[in-house]
Amino acid sequence: MLALLLNRGYKRAIISRLNGTNPHASVPHGGRTQQLLLMAMFAVMGKIAKMDGRVTTNEVKYASTIMQLMGLSAVERQQAINYFDQGKQANTDVMSCVRDLAGAIGGNSALADLFLKIQIRHAFVKGELRLKEKVLLRDVAETLGFDKSAFLAFCNEMQAPSDTKQSKARNFLHNAYKVLQLEPGAEDGEIRRAYLRMMSRYHPDKLVRDNLSEESLKQAQEKSMAIRTAYETVCGYRKIRT
Repeated sequence: MLALLLNRGYKRAIISRLNGTNPHASVPHGGRTQQLLLMAMFAVMGKIAKMDGRVTTNEVKYASTIMQLMGLSAVERQQAINYFDQGKQANTDVMSCVRDLAGAIGGNSALADLFLKIQIRHAFVKGELRLKEKVLLRDVAETLGFDKSAFLAFCNEMQAPSDTKQSKARNFLHNAYKVLQLEPGAEDGEIRRAYLRMMSRYHPDKLVRDNLSEESLKQAQEKSMAIRTAYETVCGYRKIRT
């Protein structure tokens, strides 16, 4: 019973950190689930990063950002780096890690949703999503309980603007301001305030108090992810530290 409660507490805390509703949440020990998530998260990242033959600085930075969001200790961070390096190896079967993770967190769950979106965003770090990456991510999505239409929707949601497509980049940035309910001319200080204000509406504690249905909770989590993405987009454009 204690192990089950700790596992639930870990899932709740790691979800709130990754979706931005509570980025500083204290993360209790999650036992086997915690280890499986760490292994799958960074092994898959390593595999995606190495698929075109080279790992870029931006891909390493993205992985480092996820380590920070997960609140990893120094020891766990080194484990994550080791898993990333293992994932880069051609003979590493990262799908076995994903299958083990799916068994621990459940298919089509909130944590599975976040895991998949993080991997898709990572694949877009270099720009366009390549065929090999898309095939791997489609397998990951299917293993985690998401059908083809859900996978394609995630890809559209997570796609970052390419530097060579300025009009697309402008639209992406415009939509980010719209999500935050801000005008492009807003002061830097307003960006943070708007983000906190928007996120407070979707805080897990508030949603539980409101007795929302499971479907409504899932929609709220998706909204919080969109708000977090919009905030990172605007801050990245303005070179504001998040």
